[in-house]
Amino acid sequence: MHVLSTAGHVDHGKSSLILALTGTDPDRWKEEKERGLTIDLGFAHLRLPSGQELSLVDVPGHIRFIKNMLAGVGAIDGAIFVVAANEVWKPQSEEHLRILDLLGTKTGIIVITKADLVDEEWLELARMEIGEHVAGSFLEKAPVIAVDSLSRRGLDQLMVEIEKLLASTPNAANLNRPRLWIDRVFSSRGSGTVVTGTLTGGDVRLDQELAIFHSSGRSWNVMVSNLTKEFFEDLGDTSSKVRVRSLESHGAKLSMADPGRRLALNLLGVSPNQVSRGDVLIDPSQWCATSTFDATIKVLPNLSHGITKKGAYAIYVGSGDFPAGINVLGKGELKSGEVGAIRVHLNSVVPLTKGDRFILRELGRRETVAGGEVTNVNPLTPVSKPAPPFDIMQIVKERGFIDARLLYKMTGKNVSPNAGERYVISESLETEITRELTERAVNAGELGFDISELDEISRAVLQGIQDLTVDSSRVYSSRFGQMRDTLSKHPFIKELESSLFKPPAPDGVNRQQLRELVRQGLVIDCEGIYYSPLALSRAKEVIWELSLTEQNGFTVSQLRDKLDTSRKYLLALVGYLDTHGFTRRAGDLRRPGPALVREFSKS
Repeated sequence: MHVLSTAGHVDHGKSSLILALTGTDPDRWKEEKERGLTIDLGFAHLRLPSGQELSLVDVPGHIRFIKNMLAGVGAIDGAIFVVAANEVWKPQSEEHLRILDLLGTKTGIIVITKADLVDEEWLELARMEIGEHVAGSFLEKAPVIAVDSLSRRGLDQLMVEIEKLLASTPNAANLNRPRLWIDRVFSSRGSGTVVTGTLTGGDVRLDQELAIFHSSGRSWNVMVSNLTKEFFEDLGDTSSKVRVRSLESHGAKLSMADPGRRLALNLLGVSPNQVSRGDVLIDPSQWCATSTFDATIKVLPNLSHGITKKGAYAIYVGSGDFPAGINVLGKGELKSGEVGAIRVHLNSVVPLTKGDRFILRELGRRETVAGGEVTNVNPLTPVSKPAPPFDIMQIVKERGFIDARLLYKMTGKNVSPNAGERYVISESLETEITRELTERAVNAGELGFDISELDEISRAVLQGIQDLTVDSSRVYSSRFGQMRDTLSKHPFIKELESSLFKPPAPDGVNRQQLRELVRQGLVIDCEGIYYSPLALSRAKEVIWELSLTEQNGFTVSQLRDKLDTSRKYLLALVGYLDTHGFTRRAGDLRRPGPALVREFSKS
């Protein structure tokens, strides 16, 4: 399903056109009906002659309600741009056109309403004037249909053009990452909290567990002045968990809704007074939230001034409006008609992603000044420097490395880790770490260095360095081979093997090498007396044999005689055997311990 929005100057017949097309009066409030003036967003459902359905959003045209207009055009597929035949182009016609253009709206239809109030010559003049104003915009080649909502003149032709527009408009992308900017909240008797909005990014299912992130700041304290940080990677504790109790689209109940639909969702877990327009329904595991972001913007032409950090601004994104301050990146000002980059500082935290479009208005002058696109939701580059390239890998380069899951939250794009199983690393940092680790391994020589000395990202990079080898948690340069192969030929090992139970002291053995021999199990340290593993194996065999003849246990003296050693060496060995469960002491006797029983029971 697609969503189209009206646009145009106040009192040019937008709501009357929707009523004539759908039979639904989009003006919902008593005040709107009494004054004949659209104040807030209105919604309707249109079934075309072909059977295709679409949603219509009716926006107010009065300058006083521009923020409501902006809340309605954040997720539309196209516009029905309305100009009254008897008045033609007016100030809000111009502003609405520029807003839609800045938001990246691609397609639309121009409707000249109140056609019965003028003659054909005036209609033709109106067409010419409108053509001049829309030249260079997305409406430059749009069809122009003259209608009259009272006599229904031109409505059939308008239906045909809507059919054509929808046929050439792709369906909303399904990125498996749903987001719904809430534009209306109410309480339904027997149902509880109901929110409405246009679903984008992914499906929503009945009974699905989601969360409302309170971007508006009206229902949850997310004002930056009261927070210790401006970027939230994890939204679990900053949102209201909800469950989708029911789904409706224009009165039809659904078990699943795909992106591009206008939806009403009955939510469990939150009360109506906790939700406001500008809040967002999301899966919190897929999003981060920020109060500071970088963006490219296009300043409107024909402004009488440029854009600088001075002044009070507001950002309009989704259904929300957020007071903001700005910095122009790398320079002091963007002039009228110029394209450049800014850093935006919001006074609340909002779940944004790379590619989100927004409108920038200056509050003091009460005018739309620019439109933009989010490029980085957590920028680190100083504002004094020129804007970096606006691609995903620049975000990685800015940090050096980033968790792939966080990069997805920031951009909506899945980028495969290139450093271990978790991180995406920049080419420059990967090269630097590779050089440092390689030099460190070479300098460490045949002993290498301990992998525990490395931080997590260095360990991740290490996995991909072909010239380095990890053996028993030590890192070696390939020019030295594996340390175990080198140390297994150490002369001290041969000395120990030649005198199993009267082992020589490690005189003259490099202390670092000795520690590595012990760590790798090539030598056994028994309280400062060093044994060969062959000695330990032989001792265990003798103990097992003694246990078969000495049912009540054996003495240390018996074991000493069997091993043909001295008390000095034997006490150190027996201490090791006791500690590791190979023997168990009972008074002056010893029996096989559980470790020894397990070992010999298998054989």
